Amino acid sequence: MRAGILGSLLLLVGTITPKAYAQTVPSFPSCSNPQGSVKVSYSEGTHGIVGNGGTFMGSDTVYTLSEGTTTQCFCADNGDGTQTNWWHAASLTEAEIQVLKNQGWISVPNGALWGLTEGEWLAFNNSYSCQGRGQILAASTGTGGDVLGLATTGNILTIYALAGFGVASVFLSVLLRKNS
Repeated sequence: MRAGILGSLLLLVGTITPKAYAQTVPSFPSCSNPQGSVKVSYSEGTHGIVGNGGTFMGSDTVYTLSEGTTTQCFCADNGDGTQTNWWHAASLTEAEIQVLKNQGWISVPNGALWGLTEGEWLAFNNSYSCQGRGQILAASTGTGGDVLGLATTGNILTIYALAGFGVASVFLSVLLRKNS
């Protein structure tokens, strides 16, 4: 009987646990230290940022990192920069793309409209300061780093359900032990 209860509980946990889609995001160098080959560069002009309908004045350089990854470094005239990491989505499943979109990636159905190869691309924007390039903007205090926060690792409802299941299992095992 105990084996039947344990088997039923394991089956229940297996059916309520959500599927995880793990996708390793490629490494993108910072626009503060750009790498790759320059695909195109404009020292001034009007430019667009994917996911933002406005137009911006400044410089823009696009670096090809690999066949499927590109970094766009835009520097506005006021020194506020936007780094856009471009990732060709050809090798990704729809489920993986959805997970990445939930993490803030923007789906671009046709990269050719942005000067990339044809097909679906994912883009992720980061802000950076591009003022005073070549200067030391910070100095070490020798105190080490700080933890600024923890990454979101899952659904809190699932965590609470599993914790409740654990407590219920312990309670049930104590009752079964007393009755036998």
